[in-house]
Amino acid sequence: MGLLNEGSEIVIVQEDLCKELGLKVNKKRKMTMQTANGKKEEIQGCVKYLELEVRKVKMYVHPFVVQIAPYWLLLRRPWQKEVKLGKIE
Repeated sequence: MGLLNEGSEIVIVQEDLCKELGLKVNKKRKMTMQTANGKKEEIQGCVKYLELEVRKVKMYVHPFVVQIAPYWLLLRRPWQKEVKLGKIE
């Protein structure tokens, strides 16, 4: 399960999920991001070409890895546009 955040500019994946799935994390790709609540979070690295499939739509993303998050996967607004996701409010 993931979360779509229309304000996010990057894709985030929790470190525990990376371990569970056996994903290779490039630990050389480090940075700090500012979260919605104003705190700073250290990025642990990046996963290259992670294949996502949502309702039979496949695509590849490069999620940044965080140690602790209230979600396993955070998708960004540009991802929503790339897969032409429509929503009804």
